[in-house]
Amino acid sequence: METQVTMAMAAMEVRATGFVAIVERASKQPQDLIGKGTTIESAICHYFSTMSAVNHVWRRETFKGILIHIYSEGCYTMLRNPEFIGVLANMSFFGNKMVRSVDAWKKKGFTAEDQLKSFVKHCFAQYDVPEFMVNAFGEENKVHMLWYIQMGRGDSIKKLSGFPVAFTCKMAHEFRNTPSDMSVNKAIRRAQALGFGAEKQRAELIAWSALSDSFENEAFRTELVKFFATVKGEISLDVFQTVLEYVFYIRAQNAAFTMKGRTWDALLRQAVEWEREMLKRKAAESYNQWKPAAITNFYIEKEDEVFSIIQLTNSEAIYEEGYEMSHCVADYTDACAGGESAIFSLRKFTHENSDFERLATIEVDVVAKEIVQAQARYNEMISEKANEVIIKWAKQEGLSADYDFYVPVHNEPQPAIQLPQAAGNPPMQRQNYEPYRDAGFKETTSDRNIGYIIIAIMKILWLIAKCSQE
Repeated sequence: METQVTMAMAAMEVRATGFVAIVERASKQPQDLIGKGTTIESAICHYFSTMSAVNHVWRRETFKGILIHIYSEGCYTMLRNPEFIGVLANMSFFGNKMVRSVDAWKKKGFTAEDQLKSFVKHCFAQYDVPEFMVNAFGEENKVHMLWYIQMGRGDSIKKLSGFPVAFTCKMAHEFRNTPSDMSVNKAIRRAQALGFGAEKQRAELIAWSALSDSFENEAFRTELVKFFATVKGEISLDVFQTVLEYVFYIRAQNAAFTMKGRTWDALLRQAVEWEREMLKRKAAESYNQWKPAAITNFYIEKEDEVFSIIQLTNSEAIYEEGYEMSHCVADYTDACAGGESAIFSLRKFTHENSDFERLATIEVDVVAKEIVQAQARYNEMISEKANEVIIKWAKQEGLSADYDFYVPVHNEPQPAIQLPQAAGNPPMQRQNYEPYRDAGFKETTSDRNIGYIIIAIMKILWLIAKCSQE
């Protein structure tokens, strides 16, 4: 047993010597452009190569010391992840601002993520720093990393170097309470929106929008955050992004554009019209027309309704179909032009209305002669009527059908119980009551009789025993 322990310790010493040798070799390489590669050694060499071998040599020494100490603490999983090695390299950039010695850190936590967070906190935080700020060391913005260090030494959020937004006390408070998985930019926008009175859901919508992409022209972006923070009602992210794109477009055309006097409803209406116009322009610029597939259109009339299936044979028609149906059929223009697919539109006309209703967008695999998709608006399931028309058309054209459809279950309403009507209140009918019993056991009359007999016998035996004692 003692021999095995000695051998294991010797093996560990050899591995440690090998890792230290890798770090030593990498630390002596000149500054150069080296790719990260896929091995631990290549990742370590890459990050050493980004540090000057002439100026600020202490950064290389700090990085070397960190790697060797992390290894000595047994944090092998951390060192197997090139992204985590990148975090350690970023920490080395601020090696002259550490508040505790690297060698004083002891391994904490069972996961590599927890160990890394503990190590960052040990090196830079004398005071509590929001957990999400650790994410800054995994990004490229060195200013964000500096904010962690400044907060770690007790600086106020409102006094952080180069902070792009003028925070109120409430915003600073919300910034500290940011969820741990959020980036720094998103955290700023979320706190800003909450400070302007946004509900939590709206604040997170703003945080995940294009408003967090940049802090350029921040006065205008702050105006936007303040405006959208208090808009009533629910807003989906895609709609919000469309409105933002429209606002940024108008602002680029007219630097005097502001949000003063604007309303959400008007902005939304204008944004939708603008998006439609942009799609038309895009379609016109990349207009493409192709030879129709050898599949004929379909026409059927039922009472006062007319159903028509028509093939879309140019990019403009497909763009319009995608816009009206709110799905991504526009992505299929190349497949249609190449003769691989054909797109059809199922439409319903009525005698009372000159306009039509789009019921389904249909994709046909031209080579296999198979209907592979049939989608209603928003990519939802098509109706029973639409499916009926498509199946008739498929039979006419010799097409097989392999698209998602199921017949919805219609629950028939139960007939109402008719109570007898009487002049007065009839006497209440008392029903025989029986307690609930498990379905696996059904008690009969004979079972109850046997039970009574057993109880009687037990009483007799008890009396006999009592008399014998006397």
